[in-house]
Order: sequence, then structure tokens, then C-alpha cells
Amino acid sequence: MASSLELEIKQTEKEIADHFAKAGELQAHLEVLKSRLAEEKDQQTKEAEGEVAAASSSSADTDPVTAPSTVFKTPAAAAPSGGAYQPIDAFYWEQGQYNSPVVTVYLELENVGSVADNVDVSFTKDSFDVKVHGLAGKNYRLLKNNLEKDIIPEESKRIVKKNKIVLKLQKKKGEYSYESWQSLTAKKSRKEMEAAKKDPAGGINDMIKQMYDEGDENMKKVIGEAMLKSRSGEKPDMPAGGMGGF
Repeated sequence: MASSLELEIKQTEKEIADHFAKAGELQAHLEVLKSRLAEEKDQQTKEAEGEVAAASSSSADTDPVTAPSTVFKTPAAAAPSGGAYQPIDAFYWEQGQYNSPVVTVYLELENVGSVADNVDVSFTKDSFDVKVHGLAGKNYRLLKNNLEKDIIPEESKRIVKKNKIVLKLQKKKGEYSYESWQSLTAKKSRKEMEAAKKDPAGGINDMIKQMYDEGDENMKKVIGEAMLKSRSGEKPDMPAGGMGGF
């Protein structure tokens, strides 16, 4: 006949087994809840993405903008001394298709349309200066001078939209068509570019120097050897494909 101690041991073992069984049920229930929560979050994410896509489509219908070709960030140092203006942080530009008569610059500035009358833009043949006053208690500015090509100031214009300012820079027409821009602003000053036109050899030397400064070690070696042979009267060995070998 089992003693009371044996009975107590069996009862304790049964309680332990019941406890683990219950724990297993709870764990399974917990996993089900986690799975349902993940499905709900996934559904919410899809709904939110659908709303954003719908809003973007609606905005595109009323305010079409071509995708940017180049995006810039203006450094803090661009703000005028004294802190009177905040820099306009993001802008991009594009010149459109071949032979397009304008270069278009887009300045992103939230709610700028609410102060459209306070947007001042001035153009010169080689610059533009955008100033926005009193937007949410602040003033903003973007100044770009030394544009890569000359523009026609009196035919250039600005358009103020809800969250952006659009500049249309009228290009000057060349001998055959409107010139293609490689960048918004030139690396050289107008004085240096005019000097290069008067002295083509000097312009070529400047180009070679730029290629040397910006090139990798192999390019520097090729240019260095070519210059050394040129100075000694030898004919430089051009890389395969001519200048394209650079």
C-alpha cells in the first residue's frame, strides 16, 4: 500500500505535468497572436503605401515635375553673413531635351506658395538670386553666380508653386542651336574662360592640368611621360584610341 509520502510525490508530479501542458498551450496561443499582429501590421503598411501613392498621383496631375538630373545640397556657409537668411537646402536642375531653349531649376521649399508675393528673384547674364521673406518667420536665399553659360535675364522667369519655386533660365542661342550645359555653374571664372578663348593653347594646357589633377595614378603617369617626351623633343606615345585612352 502506497504511503502518504508516495501519494504526495505522485500528486506533485501530476501538477508539474499539468503546468507544462498549460504552458505549452499558452505558448501556442502566443504564437498565434504574434502571427495575427504581423499580418495586421503588414496590412496597415500596404494601406499607408496605397494612400501615399494616390496622393503622389494626384499631385502629379496638378503639378507635373520631370525627375531631377542632378541634385545639390547647399552648404551652411552659403547663408549671407549676419544670419539674415537660411540657405535653401535642396535644389536640382535640368536642361531638358536636345536643343531645349531653357535650363530649369527647381527649389524645394515647403509651403512657399503661401508667401508667393514675398519671393524675389533677380537674374543677370551669368547669375540668379532667389530670396524668400517671412516664410514661417524665416528668410531664405539661394544665390548662384558664374553660371556655366550666359542666359537672357529679361526672358528668364520664376514660377511659385505650393512647395517649390521653378526658375526658367532662357539660354542664349549659339551659331547652330542652343548650347548644352554640363553643369549649372562653371568651374572657371568668366575671366579665365575669356582668356582661354583668346589663347587656345593655354586652354588646352589648363585642360591637361585638370585631367592630371583629377585623374588616377595611371592617368598621371601617362600625362607625365607625354609631357616629358614633349619637352625633350620626342613624339609622345598616345594611348590606344588617342585621347579616348585617357
